Amino acid sequence: MKPGLLSSSGPLPPLADRVAEDLGLSTVIDAMAAGDDFLAETARTVLLSVPVASENVVYRQDVLADCLREPKLGRELYELAGRAVEAQRAAARSVYFDSPETLLNQSIATLTSFVGLLRELRSLVDRYRSRVSSAGFQQFFAMVGDQFDDEYLASATARIGQLGLDGNLLVSARLGAGNQSEGFALRRPERQARGLFRRNTTPKATYKLPYGDEAASRALSSLRDQALAGLAGAADQSARHVLAFFTTLRTEVAFYLGCLNLREALIARGAAVCRPTLHDSAFAFAGLYDPSLQLRLDHPAATNDLDAGGKPLIMVTGANRGGKSTFLRSVGLAQLMAAAGAFVAATAFTTSIGTGVFTHFTTDEDDSLTSGKFDEELRRMSQIADVIGPYGMLLCNESFQSTNEREGSDIARRIIDAMTGAGVRVVFVTHLHELARGLYEDGPPAVFLRAGRDRSFRLHEAAPEATSYGADLWKRSRSLAEMPASWSTS
Repeated sequence: MKPGLLSSSGPLPPLADRVAEDLGLSTVIDAMAAGDDFLAETARTVLLSVPVASENVVYRQDVLADCLREPKLGRELYELAGRAVEAQRAAARSVYFDSPETLLNQSIATLTSFVGLLRELRSLVDRYRSRVSSAGFQQFFAMVGDQFDDEYLASATARIGQLGLDGNLLVSARLGAGNQSEGFALRRPERQARGLFRRNTTPKATYKLPYGDEAASRALSSLRDQALAGLAGAADQSARHVLAFFTTLRTEVAFYLGCLNLREALIARGAAVCRPTLHDSAFAFAGLYDPSLQLRLDHPAATNDLDAGGKPLIMVTGANRGGKSTFLRSVGLAQLMAAAGAFVAATAFTTSIGTGVFTHFTTDEDDSLTSGKFDEELRRMSQIADVIGPYGMLLCNESFQSTNEREGSDIARRIIDAMTGAGVRVVFVTHLHELARGLYEDGPPAVFLRAGRDRSFRLHEAAPEATSYGADLWKRSRSLAEMPASWSTS
């Protein structure tokens, strides 16, 4: 019994933490969470999970569209499911020692709360049934109506009432091997008839424990526990079953609430968001920006446009501090969000859903001194090669510049040829002119972008040049040093 609002979701890939760090995902997740730790955890898990099939992405997009039209629906579902989780925790906190009877009482309290919440869920479904159009919500509402109808809720209430012992326990058993009790079965006490001719049902053979007989009390307590073990286990299993439903519902709705929170935060800063379009091979966008940067600015961030078509390689060169790294992060974050079924930070975004986003960004020297920076770069690229698959996306930022230009260019060229030949889309930011020029003159189909010296932080299509404008950067060093930290974009 699953809500099914999020469709399927894959596991976290091996290098997910590295991708999150390189792309600055924490800022985006903080905006999605809006101070809610559970929303943050859910958003991170869904965004970094192995991408689902294209049809499942569209499924999520439609559910998100319903949440956007009816924002109270998602928040009411999240609040209701949260109360169910808290009801179980409260019942668990009331148990001070472990025994079948305390487990039974805990399950009764939990199930009683759950039945009331299921009635609220039925009422909520009835209110919103005609106001949603996505397959996800329609299927969820139909399941709630079928599984939790009035007859089921009335029967559940009656059965929970029968679980209460009211201090009395009627049990039958038989003697087994070694005169040990076995075959315990709970019996329903007969109702006493009213009137003068009621039958005396008091057992003829009784035994009353002597006062202060601790051994006898322990023996009777052991018999009571054995008698209640089966019933307590069944009640606990029922409570866990319903709790799993509410927990899953809370998790699935949390992702959509996170998407709405992020949308509100970006729109409040004057930025645009869009529903991405899925295509088998195309890759194009308009007004693409880095949401993690935008969330730290009080003015609109620089945007970029591109239509790469089906070309598997995007090479980015040009001036230092020209927006190249920011562009790379914007592409990676957009691809992650599109693959999760979320909004994208752009006015338009078209992409294919591949096997995930992988990053190879330049890092500091190995603090442990067990290897050099170049060895560390090779090791990380080897790890990526082991897990990336066809139609994945590889983002490289200044890779292999820790060695000389000829060796770095040769290694990078071999990796680019292998990746693009295997169907991987590569976006490569570099200052290795030998690499860029070689690919421009004789390489796989590619788009070449260049960051200009005007510091507009916008990229334009142009052939690579043999300079990164170091002299220009030196002349501007004083003004750059005085710029606020929030303006840094590379």
